[in-house]
Amino acid sequence: MEDKKKLHIVATALEVFFKYGYKRVSMNEIAEAAGISRAGLYLYFKSKEEIFNAVIVHHGDMLIEEIKAGLSTPHTTEDKILYAFEIWSIRNFNDSLHSPEHKEITDSSYQFAQEALDTSYGKLEAVLTALFEVYPAASSGIPPERLAHLVTSALRGFKTVAKSSDELRHLIQDLLRVIEKRG
Repeated sequence: MEDKKKLHIVATALEVFFKYGYKRVSMNEIAEAAGISRAGLYLYFKSKEEIFNAVIVHHGDMLIEEIKAGLSTPHTTEDKILYAFEIWSIRNFNDSLHSPEHKEITDSSYQFAQEALDTSYGKLEAVLTALFEVYPAASSGIPPERLAHLVTSALRGFKTVAKSSDELRHLIQDLLRVIEKRG
């Protein structure tokens, strides 16, 4: 996002959405929090949904940058993959279970920002593809891009059934073990 003012609006909207959820936030509240007029906000975004889409992409981009910055620390490829999932989903998973605002943001992202969500998951898949290229499962005959898509798709499902971040972590670890055994 090139425009500093637009980035400021998106970063501020991210905070506001996480604090109050999607439905309770108005364009007026976003403008007020960003320190601009409502008319000024409309110069950058036509609707709350448009801002929300930008917020979802921005949040995903922040997570991807954090993942990339931390990938040099874990030693094994499996540890790197688990680290990526830790940053992407696991560490804040309990918040999404116990905070109505976090749950609403997740639900709203599927309802109002599906394309933005898919874009963000696509960026995660690109990072995972590079990791799967050196993972032992790469010999399973499944191309790394397909394996990355499979794992992120499974993650989306795991997030609907897991009852805690520990259970989510174990589901991901078990999936990686299954993939590795097939390799």
